[in-house]
Amino acid sequence: MNTADNVLIALAVLALVLYRQLRSRPVGERRLYTLPAVLAVIGVAQGGLLDQAHAGLSVALLAVEAVTAVAFGALRAVTVRLWRADDGELWRRGTAWTLAAWLVSILSRVGFLAAGHALGLKVGSSVFLVFLALTLIVQNLLVAWRGRRLTAAAPVGVAS
Repeated sequence: MNTADNVLIALAVLALVLYRQLRSRPVGERRLYTLPAVLAVIGVAQGGLLDQAHAGLSVALLAVEAVTAVAFGALRAVTVRLWRADDGELWRRGTAWTLAAWLVSILSRVGFLAAGHALGLKVGSSVFLVFLALTLIVQNLLVAWRGRRLTAAAPVGVAS
């Protein structure tokens, strides 16, 4: 796939993720990991994660991006409201804080892209898919973990 295709796919997936995260939905733990896994496989399979001409610098930037993706995933997980329905099923819904964290996360990715370009790195657009997969998997793991700790007594999360 070319860069334009990757960007369109990433934007479509991001729009879907945002739409789904801001609606009330059952947690369904098994489904939490499907999309991030598919994104990671596509991103890694496409290659272009590192600039072979500047391998050290490329690895360093990728590592910082990975740490940032993990941090934003953890931040967003805290902003998701969780509750148990009367039947005991676990539900979730992103809040305005979740949306704000997504926007800052996207801006950080744009910043990394600009920094890489300024440093002369030539990496593929598949890095965005891997960044998105990593941040989603961390968020989903922590939301599921919070859900397992949730009692039937009260909702847990950030108020909208």
